[in-house]
Amino acid sequence: MPRISIVTPSLNQGRFLQDCFDSIRAQNWPDVEHFVIDGGSSDNTLDVIRDNEQWLTGYISEPDKGAADAINKGISKCTGDIVAWLNADDFYLPGAFEAIADAYRKAPQASFWFGNGIRADEKGRRTSVFNQGPVLYNHDALVGGLDYILQPSTFMNGNLLRQVGGLDESLRWSFDWDLWIRLAKLSAPHPIEAILAASREWGNTLTATGGFRRVEEIRLLAERHSGHPMTPGALCYWLDNMNSLVQSGGSLFSHQTHEALLSLWKEVQEDMQRLGVNASGMPVSMEPLPPTHRTNLQPPNFYHRIGRKFRRSLQKRF
Repeated sequence: MPRISIVTPSLNQGRFLQDCFDSIRAQNWPDVEHFVIDGGSSDNTLDVIRDNEQWLTGYISEPDKGAADAINKGISKCTGDIVAWLNADDFYLPGAFEAIADAYRKAPQASFWFGNGIRADEKGRRTSVFNQGPVLYNHDALVGGLDYILQPSTFMNGNLLRQVGGLDESLRWSFDWDLWIRLAKLSAPHPIEAILAASREWGNTLTATGGFRRVEEIRLLAERHSGHPMTPGALCYWLDNMNSLVQSGGSLFSHQTHEALLSLWKEVQEDMQRLGVNASGMPVSMEPLPPTHRTNLQPPNFYHRIGRKFRRSLQKRF
């Protein structure tokens, strides 16, 4: 029976925190650790934590240097065979821990185990399934600038996580993405065909507000791991942001500029799909596909619909 350790980073997310706690408790897992790392909330977060203290392994509430710092504080306390973090406004779905434990028994040396999930609105109601196809791991696509892994549905090998040293705290938007790549270099990840968690999307999102700063972090991350200063995935994210800028720029850019941008985006997306993904950015193969491969192309703002962890409120810990 593997021990499962969960870290919940939080900042002023008290209104969602009970759902998060309940989803962990409802797993009825006999050997679970749960640490809450609060960044010094000014709402009712501490009241909710104290009401649930008997079910928590521990908690702290103090200022930190950001989400990655908070999560690392929690990871340093974990002793589990399996380790994950669950943001305060996300929640697990029934049977998630059973599915992960089964995957752990089948592939105990995997660097991490990841499944599918859903998107939910502010009230926790399902809005869509994250991945409409099979759950696959494609390393080239991940390194090439496409983050197709849903963070709340990802659980890590505790021993290997301790080897890589946790999250890179210099990253604001892509620290989980970077961690998946570093873990995968130690051992192959194990995908799971199961819907494990819900990512709640509400308010002003980091996708919308990160803009080109977020895109540049993605480009630099892809460059760090691929050795290429620009990758198809990173360029698609850049073009998506550029498209949004052109559309909202009034008379700053002409219609002809917008048409040229869309044309370029379609060509780059064809390059992207040769990494072994479909038009949704989700893997269809574990290996790169032949140059002739091509599926139906989508407009650039599609990336606002598939981005998972970036869709977070400015007030979120993530």
